[in-house]
Amino acid sequence: MERPAQKSVPHASRLDGRALLKARFGLSSETAARAWPRWFARTFDVWWHTGLVATFLGFTLCRTSPGFLRWLETPFGWKLFGLTCIPAGLLLDAIVQAVAGNTPGKAMLGLRVVTADGRFPGLREIVGRNMGVWGAGFAFGLPAVSLLTMARQGLRLRRGEPASYDDDYFLVRARPVGWCRKTVFALAFIALFLVVVLLDAMDRQDSREMAAVLAASPYAWTNPDTGRQITVPPQWRYETFTDEDGAVLHVFTEHTEHAVVLLAREAHGDATIAQYSRALAERLANQAALPGGQLEEFRGKASWVVTGEEKEGAARVRLRVVEVHGNAWRVMAMQSPPAAYTDDLVEALEQGLWDTVTPRQGRSD
Repeated sequence: MERPAQKSVPHASRLDGRALLKARFGLSSETAARAWPRWFARTFDVWWHTGLVATFLGFTLCRTSPGFLRWLETPFGWKLFGLTCIPAGLLLDAIVQAVAGNTPGKAMLGLRVVTADGRFPGLREIVGRNMGVWGAGFAFGLPAVSLLTMARQGLRLRRGEPASYDDDYFLVRARPVGWCRKTVFALAFIALFLVVVLLDAMDRQDSREMAAVLAASPYAWTNPDTGRQITVPPQWRYETFTDEDGAVLHVFTEHTEHAVVLLAREAHGDATIAQYSRALAERLANQAALPGGQLEEFRGKASWVVTGEEKEGAARVRLRVVEVHGNAWRVMAMQSPPAAYTDDLVEALEQGLWDTVTPRQGRSD
């Protein structure tokens, strides 16, 4: 973003601006901010501003964009996402500074950014400066390069020169602060640093687990009631449970836990498949809202199917019940948004599970 046409300010005007600041705010002990306090304040502000942006965008995109979720599965997905959030974090930083007059990091260390003529910069000016910080200070977030660019800016400050993104237009001034505020800042900085380290460790662990899953081979699963076998992709984790009625539940959980597919069998007695299915939907009412439902033929068998939503959450629920040799077999799939992220995996697994119960036409029974 461009600054106003007049970038440099005459020396006398800068002196007048500083005198104006002292007169307006009583900053008689104000001095030029040193390199390290500036670095700590800037790092603290960028961490928490970027963290807020990443949390909001990540939560929103993870619930709405299948492509974003697939991108996160790449080896450096989360790291690249974090880098792309830095400019948005710097924009939030500018908004906070324009509205509140300062940012938390600089406020705790007694720092303040002003123009050379003594004004508090407006939003447009702060955004332009922050974009300069992003490029000339952080090297667009590139880890190795940013160490060199930040060291270069620190050397400029030690020589009494302004940072390249300040030029002669901005001044970063410092007021004395007591040990109490310094201690509060130190504790806040350490806490935020530990959060960053923890999130990075979690990202590394997720990347290792993701790589292991994608590199794994499919496995064979045999339906213990029919003896038929299918091949299950490695993205599915298999477990068995027993419900309160004693029915065995075969549960397949997608590795990111965006989908769960359940297979179970029960004798439906004298009830028709429709009666049994509606009673089952009522039994599951505390887990999912399954209104309606309809009868239809499925692989030559009587079937009842219904689609609804998770009771406490936004997961899509699809339940199909099929009558096979006097038994009611059911496959229930629950998919967290965006459902399109797991649609193909769920559809393939559902069809495979039904193959172990009632094979499709053309296959041996």
